[in-house]
Amino acid sequence: SRRHSCESLRFLCLGFLLTISLNCHGFLSGKTVSPGRQRVRPCEAMPEAMPEERKFSNERLRAETEDPFAKVKVALFGFLTAGAGVGLLFILPRLLGTLLGAPRASPLEKVLTDLGINFTAMIFLGFLTYQEWNGESVRSQAKEEGALIARLPVQVNLNGKDVDVKLSDLRNGRQLLPRRPVICIGNEQFCLDCIDASQKVGEAMARCDFLLIPVLSTTNGRTAISEAAKGKSFVALPKDSEDWQLLQEIQLAQVKSQGLDEATGQAIIVKKNGRVGTRFLGVPDWNSLTQEVDARVQIGLDTDNI
Repeated sequence: SRRHSCESLRFLCLGFLLTISLNCHGFLSGKTVSPGRQRVRPCEAMPEAMPEERKFSNERLRAETEDPFAKVKVALFGFLTAGAGVGLLFILPRLLGTLLGAPRASPLEKVLTDLGINFTAMIFLGFLTYQEWNGESVRSQAKEEGALIARLPVQVNLNGKDVDVKLSDLRNGRQLLPRRPVICIGNEQFCLDCIDASQKVGEAMARCDFLLIPVLSTTNGRTAISEAAKGKSFVALPKDSEDWQLLQEIQLAQVKSQGLDEATGQAIIVKKNGRVGTRFLGVPDWNSLTQEVDARVQIGLDTDNI
């Protein structure tokens, strides 16, 4: 009976750990992840040659502050994985003794049951450790990227005047009119194509608060882009800053890591709350984007988080 009590206690402990693990990963909380329209997965790679001071920046510290238990969960799952592995090692001599017919050896069925439990626990907890570690890394990089986008400087036309602002100034709750920045990164022809396509629905672009920001990936074409943007309140020009260069390096690293065509222009849509909504390759379909916002306005749905 004592042996059965120990087995029951072991199963209860494993069930308890399983419940905690599933709940931490949202399986028991009813959380779902919407598929979205994202084509380029964000924050899977950062430039290798990132300056040392950026690795320990205020943005990284802020990201860790927003989720202070992320590293604790990684350490906890890692410790449980190691514990299951140690338990598995202690079972192997028992299995060897049973197979060789050692005196007072445990029954083979009992040893195999213990072996299966520890092996399953080690694999499952190892998987959770990897998932939590990878998720924490992605979340941290996403928050850093969000902070980088927030401080990007642009020149925007406000009431007929060119004003220098940061993208964070165009969020909800700020003094300026909230906008939806659409950062288009590519060569001169790609940027011109984005501006020309947006001009066809210029009125809708302004009504839906879209702000096209053409960012040249080459040193040529600034004059042509400036001329094409003249008189368009829904087009803002990036100001000279190392942050724009860093953003391009990050996006290029992501595209390369996913095996996509790096020569194709990229588009990043930022929500009014400052979060990245989606990113994709190619010229944005401005007609579809504006129609989506208009449709949500007509039926009274939220338009700040799209």
